[in-house]
Amino acid sequence: MLPEEIYLLILALLLDLIFSEPPAALHPVVWFGKLVSVFEKFFEKIERYSPVIQFVYGTFSAIGVISFAIFLVYLPFPEPLNYVWQVYLLFSSFSIKSMVRHASNCLKTNMDPEEVQKIVSRDTKKLNKYQLRSAVIESTAENFVDGVFAPLFYFSIFGILGAVVYRAINTLDAMIGYRGKYEFFGKFSARFDDIANYIPARISLFFFEFLKRGSLKYGLKNKVKLNGTTIAAMSYVLGVKLEKPGFYSLPGRPPEDLDVRRSIKIFEIISAMAVVFAVFLLFLRTLLMEKVYISF
Repeated sequence: MLPEEIYLLILALLLDLIFSEPPAALHPVVWFGKLVSVFEKFFEKIERYSPVIQFVYGTFSAIGVISFAIFLVYLPFPEPLNYVWQVYLLFSSFSIKSMVRHASNCLKTNMDPEEVQKIVSRDTKKLNKYQLRSAVIESTAENFVDGVFAPLFYFSIFGILGAVVYRAINTLDAMIGYRGKYEFFGKFSARFDDIANYIPARISLFFFEFLKRGSLKYGLKNKVKLNGTTIAAMSYVLGVKLEKPGFYSLPGRPPEDLDVRRSIKIFEIISAMAVVFAVFLLFLRTLLMEKVYISF
């Protein structure tokens, strides 16, 4: 008999293929973002205080958002609504088709800066055509970890709770986990995200290794940040220069539109691998739990 989580995963994948992602108003990740924004607004009133107070408030804010994620998972829906809710939460925790669509739209619009801006945080108006292509390829590579593999990895180990809490942590990091104004306010969120991504980012390199030998070694050696190992691996597989001006530059030839298309195809292939790996972990977890149960 198949583990129940596999049925949840199959249904969530079908929803992803059909609908891409939930409407913004009904998207749990959007809810996380709105809650972070509430904490952000209050931070503006205390940012003049010491770094210690900013850090404590930032930690409190992160715990608040994560607690909300846990609350969503354990909402007491009656059967079979509780099962439907779990499928929906899992569906909202990863994003395969949406990433493919956004990256493809960048190609269709001839790398329109406004279209590229939808998937990157840097100011795309200041980028040339090669740098815009690089930004799309980097986003595709990085979102494999953030938007596909890590949520599935934590789901396969901790169930729905693992996937949803991970997305809450990831949202916190995306919104406040950077230097500058949020140096101390977002430090806890940034470090927590680094920890959460540490193992998934490194395991993900094995998927690239199937595509081109040496990707694992290259990704670890040239990681652009703690969870940016896949950006380096994508650069290696494609043989192109990927750079974020002022932050990092990976060697290679300037990327062309064909390389963007190849990066999207790679994303689809390794996403399929990630699903298979998640199923393997679910079977392994079930087997281990059965052995523990029998031993007792």
